[in-house]
Amino acid sequence: MEKVVIKTAIEEGMLKALFKLTELRRVDCEHLLNNTELLQSLRNFDLVVYEGAALCSVLVADLLDIPRVLIFPVSPNVPTSPFLQIPLPVSYVPIHMTSFNSKMSFTQRLMNSGVYIFSLFATHFMFTTSMSSLMEKYNITPEISYQEAMANYELLIIEADFALEYPQPLLPGLH
Repeated sequence: MEKVVIKTAIEEGMLKALFKLTELRRVDCEHLLNNTELLQSLRNFDLVVYEGAALCSVLVADLLDIPRVLIFPVSPNVPTSPFLQIPLPVSYVPIHMTSFNSKMSFTQRLMNSGVYIFSLFATHFMFTTSMSSLMEKYNITPEISYQEAMANYELLIIEADFALEYPQPLLPGLH
């Protein structure tokens, strides 16, 4: 998968590589959901532990009705944080990789909000829609959306160092 995505990024551009990655993840997940022998062996487990980028784990755990533990290896100031019930006040907390600090100017706050909105739509378009279609196809918890399923974990472990990676500005009215 890595070779295909990197080769596509170099030859055809980053946007095409992201589309290719989305399609590879969807196909990979669909193969997993079609592997009845593997799914049958997974039914014996009491807990699913997975990393945040393993989008199909949400579907497998919901399909098998197994509780989940999510390991989040990066700082929680990414656009998918609200899907995981992590508060992210974008006017005060810089989005990951914007290189803003906790003392943003008005223009930086505006840019931060723009990056957040763009990233949220891109994430929804690139990953959430494909996983939602698989949820619908395999009739996995039809009463909830994929975003709601993502937030349905038992425990969230954030591996980031809050002191170094997550600026903690003073919110209005607290100074």
